[in-house]
Amino acid sequence: MFANLVTYHVHQSRPLPANDALAYQYILAAGGVFVRAETRFWTATLPIARCEIRGLQPLQPQFRLKVPRLPHQLLAQVLADARRVGGGDGRLHEALYRFQHTGERVRVVKPAQQATATRVSNPGGDDPTTILELHSHGRMEAFFSRTDNLDEQGAHIYGVIGQVDGAPEIRLRLGLYGYWQPLPVTFLFDGDDGFVDVTRQKELRHAR
Repeated sequence: MFANLVTYHVHQSRPLPANDALAYQYILAAGGVFVRAETRFWTATLPIARCEIRGLQPLQPQFRLKVPRLPHQLLAQVLADARRVGGGDGRLHEALYRFQHTGERVRVVKPAQQATATRVSNPGGDDPTTILELHSHGRMEAFFSRTDNLDEQGAHIYGVIGQVDGAPEIRLRLGLYGYWQPLPVTFLFDGDDGFVDVTRQKELRHAR
């Protein structure tokens, strides 16, 4: 086990030092407890327990994308496929998509998967080039289920689309090893391509 897999910092003085954790770091600050992590694609600091702690420095939630925003046309590509995914019962099935960023271009991959109208699973492992993992809910609304919470435990951006045969909806969230923060679509894409973004922007600010 690496000693710096998870690290801890008490934010007593500015500036905040560099993150020394291989996975993630807990920070105790004036506003409570935060967690921060960094991948090849983004850096983020999320609040996980709000409270007043006197004598410490304040800290703001933050998300910064380290690569250009993804082209919104990829969302149209996913929507077109999701509208065609069905079973023998005539119902739309769920589907899983991975947006892979190679450093020079972004592509959408549909990995080998097992899907029904209410569930999709991928028996394969993770891919380090994946910047977004997104699945469809067919005709259901776009929401993150209890199963999604159990499955989405990595440091990733996760998404779900729903009502794909009508006015399509989309939700994105940033995941930090079991902690999540809603993420507006335009934080990751250069447009919403006609999707209704039902993610609420609460307290996360976009760092440019």
